[in-house]
Formats: sequence, C-alpha cells, structure tokens
Amino acid sequence: MANLLTDIKPFDPEVLACPYKFNQQLRAEAPVYHCPHTGVYFVSTHNLVVEVAKNEKLFSNKFALMQSGERQERDEELHDIRKQGFPSVETMLTQDPPEQRRYRSLCQKPFSVSSVARLEPYITGLANELIDAFIDNGECNWMSAFAVPMPVRMIAYILGVPIDDLDLFKEWSDASVYQFAAGQERQELLRTAQLVVDFQHYFAKKIEERKVTPTDDVLSDIVNSSADGQKPMDVPECLSVISQLLVAGNETTTSTFAEGMHLLATHPEQLAKVQKDPSLVPNMVEEMLRLSTPTTQMWRIAKEDTVLGGVEIPAGSTLMIKFGSANRDELVFDQSANFDVTRDNLKSQIAFGQGVHHCLGAPLARQELIVSWRVILERMTNFTLPAGEEELKFLPSLLLHGPVDLNIEFEKRV
Repeated sequence: MANLLTDIKPFDPEVLACPYKFNQQLRAEAPVYHCPHTGVYFVSTHNLVVEVAKNEKLFSNKFALMQSGERQERDEELHDIRKQGFPSVETMLTQDPPEQRRYRSLCQKPFSVSSVARLEPYITGLANELIDAFIDNGECNWMSAFAVPMPVRMIAYILGVPIDDLDLFKEWSDASVYQFAAGQERQELLRTAQLVVDFQHYFAKKIEERKVTPTDDVLSDIVNSSADGQKPMDVPECLSVISQLLVAGNETTTSTFAEGMHLLATHPEQLAKVQKDPSLVPNMVEEMLRLSTPTTQMWRIAKEDTVLGGVEIPAGSTLMIKFGSANRDELVFDQSANFDVTRDNLKSQIAFGQGVHHCLGAPLARQELIVSWRVILERMTNFTLPAGEEELKFLPSLLLHGPVDLNIEFEKRV
C-alpha cells in the first residue's frame, strides 16, 4: 500500500538521499504541496518549477537565514570560530535583483561560451593525464580517480591558484556543502566552520595580491572587474562569490561525472550507441544532467500573497522548488526515468536552473563534461560495477544530490 503524502517527512535523510518515489507522488497528487511537517510548499512539476524560478519579482532568493537553525544561532563556540573570518555577504545565490545583477555582471565574462571554449585543450590534456594513472588497471575508484580531481583541478586552474593546494580546495568545498546536510553533528559543524574561515583567509591573501599584481586568471577578473562605472567588489563580496564558484564548479560537476558513469555502466546499450556515434556526446551530457540534477532543489520565499497551481500561498511562505523532480516530469519527458542518449527534447531540462539565477558556470560545466566524456569514451569501454556495488547511494543534503562513492571496472579501448 502506497504511503500517504502526509506520512512522508521530506527532510528525513532517507528521503533526501533517494527522493524519486516522493517526487513522483508529489507530481501525481499535489504539484504544489503544503507539507504539514515542515510548513514548506513543495513545487514539483516542470511547468510550475519554471514558473516560480522565472518570477523573481514574486519569489525571492533571499533565503540565507534559513541555512542556520536556531541551535546554531545560540552556539557561542560556533560564533567565536566564525568571527575569526570575514562577514557573510549575500551576493548571487541568496540575493535578488538589482543587487544580484550587479554581482553577476561583475563575474560573468570569464564564464561566457567564448571564454570557456578556450579551455578545451587544457580539459583534454587533464582528462588524459588522469586516465593515464589508472587505464592499465582495468578498475578504479571513479570518484577519487576522476570525478573529484577533474573539477577540483579545473576550478583551481581557472582561479589561478597552485595545484599543491588541491586537497585544501576539496576540503573547503565539502565544508561549504555541509551547511546543506541533513542531521548535522555539532562537532562536524565546528570543524567545517573552521575550514570555511581557513578558506576565507587563504583567498583574502590571494585577493590582495591580485589587486596589486593582476594575472591572467578568473580570480583577477573577479577582484578587479567593474560594471557601468560601479566600484569593484570588496574582500567579503569576493569571498562570497569565490565560495559559490568553488561549490558550483566542484560538487555539481563531480556529481554528474559520477552519476553519468553509473548510468553508462548500467545501460550498456546506451554506451554502445554513443561510442558508435561520438556526435551524441553533447546530447548524452544533457541527459546525464537531466537525470542527475546535482542541485536537486532550491528555496524561494513568497514576497506577497499569491496562487500557484491552484494553491493559495501567503506572503512570507517558504517554497522548495524541486529541479530534480521537474527533470523527471512524465508530461515533459517520455519514460522520464529512462536513460536515453538520443532523447530529442533536452533543451527543456533545467539542471542549471531558470531565470535570473540560471547557473553562471553552466557554459564551463558543459564544456568540461563534453570534452572529458569524449576523452573517456575514446579510451575506455564496457563499464561494469563490482558485485554487490550495483546501487549508487547518495548523501542526504537539503539542496544538493551527490553520490557517496563509486567503484568501476572497465576495458581499455584499442
């Protein structure tokens, strides 16, 4: 017997880690669902998610205060750690226009399609370098061998920071992501808060260096850019933007590399299609993005009384728009749970969001994924999963949907 929606607690770790049945039930029974356990309005169908995401005048992104619960607000030790760093500033993700547009305009040039196109040789070389390290083994931990280091190396390269600090980048990124985790533990909150402070001081030094001596990298572009005569960003503003780029350019791409590999390992017929016709790689990447949707859901705040999908929503209400659910909407994507590298309507997938908050780094992510998958599929084939490890498991996060781990076996293409 199916569970009633009212029996399901949407923020339980088990639901966050595996939300597919819950999302399907939402789409079928209550596309705009006012949850009695949380008070949140969950928006799950493609048309309604897009409607909310595109209407920044009615639905605000200023949800930063929701990231810290009441317990954190009263934790003096946590406050003492955070006071050692720089003040938090709302820039792109948790800001609304016109302020949000200013920050975006100051950062968007390095992430244009033309700018990221110039990265293709570097991406190709890096992908080959990583594969060289394990290609003769016939097996690897895909996360540590490729899915994690590829995005970390890329974001370090475009920011222009030393490769020796890559392990720090991953730690800092994970620390930033932890604020979205379910079931947070106090000691881990303290540890990750210290890591965020360490990140701030590291990049504050880099920012001051780039102000004095600019170099040819994205960090210099961010630090010294101005738009329409406006002043450049100060250090806390720069740190906020860099933190968002670090997470967006790292965790989300890692997730797509991981879930994409799992999809190929469990759908050998789709692997055969794309290896027979490599021109399908860009379409395959869009299908991987649709099914993985690493930023699976996002907050919004209703600015005024409104009606959405026939449901009255009072001003000040909290909404959760579910991109991951929208990307599996059966009314938009035929056989939506299936992996199909030839799917013909993938311009409708919204893994990078919609509206003014459409992901700034989408061109970079697409370039990184397309070029890397071309290299991977040229050199490797017949992906399989070790016995007993067929299921891909995910971390329970409020906003992100990242795989825990992935081991693979494969054959070298000759």
